[in-house]
Amino acid sequence: MPRFASLTCAVLLTVAPFGANAVQAADSVDTTIPTSPDSTFVYDLDKEPSDCIGFLPKPGCGKKPQQAGDRGGSLQYLTFIVMIVGVGVIGTVLVRNVIKRDRAIAAKMAEDENASD
Repeated sequence: MPRFASLTCAVLLTVAPFGANAVQAADSVDTTIPTSPDSTFVYDLDKEPSDCIGFLPKPGCGKKPQQAGDRGGSLQYLTFIVMIVGVGVIGTVLVRNVIKRDRAIAAKMAEDENASD
């Protein structure tokens, strides 16, 4: 029974996005793209854009984050910390399982050695 539940869940999670896109496409009526009278893009920088845009931007070209989700904001640091903790947990579990397996193999070998004597 658990196998059937996991198979059903996998199928539903695979097929669900396609159904959502079909419903969303059927509901959308207005497909026109609004045009702007001015096509000039303005960079939101503190310095001259030619100094800041390129392969190696000069120091001080960016701006401080205004919201937590902005580049360099607190949510980026939190995401980094969560990822590092996750990798640490995975590494810890892996090391513990290897040590547990090695001890079980050593105990079995010692038992077989004692039984053969």
